[in-house]
Amino acid sequence: MDYQEQRDRTEAFNFLLDGDHELIIYGVLKRLHVMKGNPLYDDMVQEGRLAFVNKYIQGINAEKKPDPFLAYIYQGVYWALINYMNKQRVADGHIYETTGEDDPLAEISDANQSVEKMDGVALIETLSGLCTMNELKYLKCAYYLGMNVTEIALYSGVSRVTVHKWRKGLIQKVGKLQ
Repeated sequence: MDYQEQRDRTEAFNFLLDGDHELIIYGVLKRLHVMKGNPLYDDMVQEGRLAFVNKYIQGINAEKKPDPFLAYIYQGVYWALINYMNKQRVADGHIYETTGEDDPLAEISDANQSVEKMDGVALIETLSGLCTMNELKYLKCAYYLGMNVTEIALYSGVSRVTVHKWRKGLIQKVGKLQ
């Protein structure tokens, strides 16, 4: 690491610890429904701090400073923590409980009475042979991560219309499970 990189990192950490900027990380964790009882909580706080510093450095090194700057950092921390959660789920094969009360599968489950009795894992296993990879991506993002259509579109790099098509195809396939 050269002198400039070290100086940038020091400046970024000082900015993080200055005032209440660390609340950005806790705000992201709250948005992701990751509370202190979650086994990933402490690791995600640390990952959030690293993501904050990296996004800060990207922002100050950009030709044009992002406006508003803290919103730019917030989004960077948010996506970094989503990626971290995905990697952890793949690594240990475990689904961590969140505190969200909304069930993104409710609309899909209403399509068929027998599907209402399935839990999310059973539904995904049942649909894995029937659905396209994109429909499964929608299902996993909506169910496991609690993402809405806009967040799934941003995460997948596609339009909201495309995500709506994935959802529509998934709902039609659930309806055929009778």
